[in-house]
Amino acid sequence: MMRLTLAILGLLAIGSVAGVPTALAEEPESAEKETNFAPDKGKEGSAAAVALVSQASQLVAYARENESPTAMLAAVQMLRRVRMQEGLAKSGTKELEGMDKGDAPKAATKGKTPAPTLDPLQLLAEAKPWAKGNKHLVALIEAEAAKPRASSSGTLGRTSGASLHKDTVQARTVDYYDISFTGSELARVVVYGDGDTDLDLYIYDESGNLIAKDDDRSDRCIVQWTPKWTGKFRVNVANRGNVANQYAIATN
Repeated sequence: MMRLTLAILGLLAIGSVAGVPTALAEEPESAEKETNFAPDKGKEGSAAAVALVSQASQLVAYARENESPTAMLAAVQMLRRVRMQEGLAKSGTKELEGMDKGDAPKAATKGKTPAPTLDPLQLLAEAKPWAKGNKHLVALIEAEAAKPRASSSGTLGRTSGASLHKDTVQARTVDYYDISFTGSELARVVVYGDGDTDLDLYIYDESGNLIAKDDDRSDRCIVQWTPKWTGKFRVNVANRGNVANQYAIATN
């Protein structure tokens, strides 16, 4: 099992954080609108915790696709190393601009995959049937489930601490968050959805300059950048699909 777990982690590590989209800072419109973006990479600090969450979520997806209890166990063990706290609040919602109206959007999701969760007990309960009665695997799952939860009292890098939040972004809609990040420290944001639609992630500074984006055709996004100074950023989660998407967002 250990060799299999290490092999899985090795595959996921390739192209995970290394494949994070490069921060993209637009030129400010005027001298009065300086871009809050430092060209040099800042201290990794607590951003490492968000990278770990991203890797764990990939491993969860792999475990579900292959009904692999060992992969799910590895994901849970990764998550237990991270002190994440829920509490990030959505600032608002707006209509997605520049979209062809087409058919009326639907509120319901397709239910293609389970709603995003990083709760160790839920993930272990999901993995237990995959053991198919294998006593050794069942014992490992039960032993992992019996472990205490990690403390959420520590801070992991965001000005007010690391956060994980789950929400639903409606079809052709943007959920946005106003978040403060610390100057000269690497900032990282991860979003992953339920697989129903394409989600895109955009980061803007207080002056409205585009700082970073991940706009591929998936609903798994990760961006990173280094703020020049401590300040607020607008984090946009855009749903380009015709149905709602349940997603989770993690920031440092």
